[in-house]
Amino acid sequence: MSGSHTPSASGPFSALTPSMWPQEILAKSTQKEESVEQPEFFYDEFGFRVDKEDGANPGSGRPSGVSLMEDPPQRLRWQAHLEFTHNHDVGDLTWDKIAVSLPRSEKLRSLVLAGIPHSMRPQLWMRLSGALQKKRNSELSYREMVKNSSNDETIAAKQVAACLLLFLEEEDAFWMMCAIIEDLLPASYFSTTLLGVQTDQRVLRHLIVQYLPRLDKLLQEHDIELSLITLHWFLTAFASVVHIKLLLRLWDLFFYEGSLVLFQTTLGMLRLKEEELIQSENSASIFNTLSDIPSQIEDAELLLGEAMRLAGSLTDVAVETQRRKHLAYLIADQGQLLGTSATTNLSQVVRRRTQRRKSGITSLLFGEDDLEALKAKNIKQTELVADLREAILRVARHFQCTDPKNCSVELSPDYSMESHQRDHENYVACSRSHRRRAKALLDFERHDDDELGFRKNDIITIISQKDEHCWVGELNGLRGWFPAKFVEVLDERSKEYSIAGDDAVTEGVTDLVRGTLCPALKALFEHGLKKPSLLGGACHPWLFIEEAAGREVERDFDSVYSRLVLCKTYRLDEDGKVLTPEELLYRAVQSVNVTHDAAHAQMDVKLRSLICVGLNEQVLHLWLEVLCSSLPTVEKWYQPWSFLRSPGWVQIKCELRVLCCFAFSLSQDWELPVKREEEKKPLKEGVQDMLVKHHLFSWDIDG
Repeated sequence: MSGSHTPSASGPFSALTPSMWPQEILAKSTQKEESVEQPEFFYDEFGFRVDKEDGANPGSGRPSGVSLMEDPPQRLRWQAHLEFTHNHDVGDLTWDKIAVSLPRSEKLRSLVLAGIPHSMRPQLWMRLSGALQKKRNSELSYREMVKNSSNDETIAAKQVAACLLLFLEEEDAFWMMCAIIEDLLPASYFSTTLLGVQTDQRVLRHLIVQYLPRLDKLLQEHDIELSLITLHWFLTAFASVVHIKLLLRLWDLFFYEGSLVLFQTTLGMLRLKEEELIQSENSASIFNTLSDIPSQIEDAELLLGEAMRLAGSLTDVAVETQRRKHLAYLIADQGQLLGTSATTNLSQVVRRRTQRRKSGITSLLFGEDDLEALKAKNIKQTELVADLREAILRVARHFQCTDPKNCSVELSPDYSMESHQRDHENYVACSRSHRRRAKALLDFERHDDDELGFRKNDIITIISQKDEHCWVGELNGLRGWFPAKFVEVLDERSKEYSIAGDDAVTEGVTDLVRGTLCPALKALFEHGLKKPSLLGGACHPWLFIEEAAGREVERDFDSVYSRLVLCKTYRLDEDGKVLTPEELLYRAVQSVNVTHDAAHAQMDVKLRSLICVGLNEQVLHLWLEVLCSSLPTVEKWYQPWSFLRSPGWVQIKCELRVLCCFAFSLSQDWELPVKREEEKKPLKEGVQDMLVKHHLFSWDIDG
């Protein structure tokens, strides 16, 4: 078959993106038109087969009042808005001249609500949803990401993607899915636990009480669980429940306003059928009517108009507030803080520890049978867990988007009992790289054949360090010498360097760690922290960490001292970790104190810097175990109902363990004021002398 066939205007397959046009069917259709022969099947604009030209089969009804033919005045309004708002050059308007994202305005919202011309949908959807921004900002090509992707999408996600592929090319559909999952919908919508969509079902039930009280009373009287029906509506963003023409109008608004539209549309549907539901005779009739609502909605203008009249005042802030509350309730109702993937053994241990701890002050505070108070405590703790989990996932997604080799990392925490036994085994037997590498701090131009030239941030394999000032290295197949002071030795004893975790190369990781992860961890450490009895007394998690770290090292001080002297004498620190997590924590706390006290840094800054050190050494989860295991110190600083004195810290440890799969190279002194180069060396020497004085050693003091 030579040449390509194009669908006729408003004819079969005309609404599809060109790559989806079925050339074989179009060719047969053209031949039969020329021979005046009736085709065997008829197809609509979207490629769905119909029994006859104007009738639809049961699964592909044609809603009345919904036409795919573009309204010329509506298209002109869109063109005028784009022309006057985004085209600042003289000449014809082209998509290249329009910004990658469209600023929000009442005018734009009214245009979206009235519908987007179908020929403009691919370009406008990409801009409204933020997908085009993601595509332009991506450091990896689409092919690279597809090559490193996994095939673990849910059926619901595939249904959404299938609908997008009808109107968008493959790569654009991919970025639209990224925008839907990462921005438009809350976290864990398509996860195995469906925690996000389950939370939204509870929020929907709350909104029905507020906006549709008569329907709420009916559902309660007949004991009907609405989520059995509506969960699939939300999970697929209506992709599998309404006609495709109606879906396009809903998605126009969904890509502009996000998940808020799911609630407004569902409330509008229920309002349109409220009288019919109230007149139903029994529970079976009500359930069937609810199930059939999407297929019975035919008029997009009627549905959207009713949705905006009923719930147009609903805001993202109101929905997000309810989400946070119901997410906490949802996790609390599981009967334990641990995730649904926790094994039976660990959950039994947690319950036993909870029973032992419910005594003394706890009984006085909550009472023996005050279940509501205990549940309130559990809810507060699960809110903190949810915030931390989201922060960890954001950091993990950053690594996977920036560095493809991280795409295979498992992001689901391991709650099994065996995982805790493996933690220290993995720490002791961490993989040791036989090669040593360094990162270039400056550009070094090659002048002679025996020199090794490089640019800033290049990764160099070190061949020899015999000379203190000039090392021999290899880069891109070339070997030569270079000044040792021009590079920084990488700490790859238990990890492989990644640019995604280097704050000197990728600045975004600093914002994610210090701006998102650290506040979430600080909130956990502040929960239940005892207030000072004296006015003006200090109260900060850093003070607790200092005391707990010192107390844990004191138990085996002689052994620690001998080991540190051994490391310093034989430079064992360059060949592998030999310190226990307790010793490493103590060394890190002292190092942070020395550098930060000199700059008069606040304790918040010290805490963030310590977290960065823990990420660099991949021991943050083990440090939490060290701190929570120091029972005398924990009991001194925290209330009986605090998080760190509850069994819930085990879950936090499991959540933090995910981060040890990523290679961080974060600067401990990132928040300290920059000093002149001549002032740096004396400070480093002073820090080194003080660390040795305190029986410590430094891994990177001369780096």
